[in-house]
Amino acid sequence: MEKADNREYVYVRYEGNDDDEMDIYDIIDLCKKGALILKRYIVLLLIFVLAGSVFGCLKAKHDASEAYTSSALLFVDLNREQYETSTLSMLAKSFSEIVNSDSIMTPVSNKFSVSNVDVTVPDGTQTIQVTVTADNASDAKEGCASLVKAGIDAVTSATNYATITVVSPASEAAQSSMEDTAKDTAITAVIFLLVALAIVTVRELAFAYRAHETAKANM
Repeated sequence: MEKADNREYVYVRYEGNDDDEMDIYDIIDLCKKGALILKRYIVLLLIFVLAGSVFGCLKAKHDASEAYTSSALLFVDLNREQYETSTLSMLAKSFSEIVNSDSIMTPVSNKFSVSNVDVTVPDGTQTIQVTVTADNASDAKEGCASLVKAGIDAVTSATNYATITVVSPASEAAQSSMEDTAKDTAITAVIFLLVALAIVTVRELAFAYRAHETAKANM
């Protein structure tokens, strides 16, 4: 540690040696000297990482948006003797495209503040689950009911090979917090660490320059 405080030890490589070629031993020696310097800043780097983690966590909590979700379950009768999974999947995809189309989604979103619609097919079933996200509980439930009705009407008018009925109507909306605390915390911690490393680099470059100039003057 005492040597790390001596910038001439760290930054001045040659003392009366005219050989300017850097070999593997010079590189190893340079890495050792760099490690000695870095030890002086361990506390500073840890402080920056900790500060970044705390700041990132608080920012994620502050930016977290509260949302409400409501779900409805639909039963699909394919009007065929044999159940075909591929046909049901295609119907679910079509249903999703229909309810997310501008002609249906825009008026519902304007009325109920719906932000997202997710349509899925539970494995091994003849059902379609529709989940709607909105800014408040009433909008989520009513928006879900409106989108389900509009979707069923559109599918029914477009095809006669499937009959869709509502098994479970739009549920009471549940509150959920939309945030990614771990990701925001990690990103901010890395940014703070990079800032700390930049500060260390600038500081050490200044010391290196002065040590080099002093060594040249003493030659």
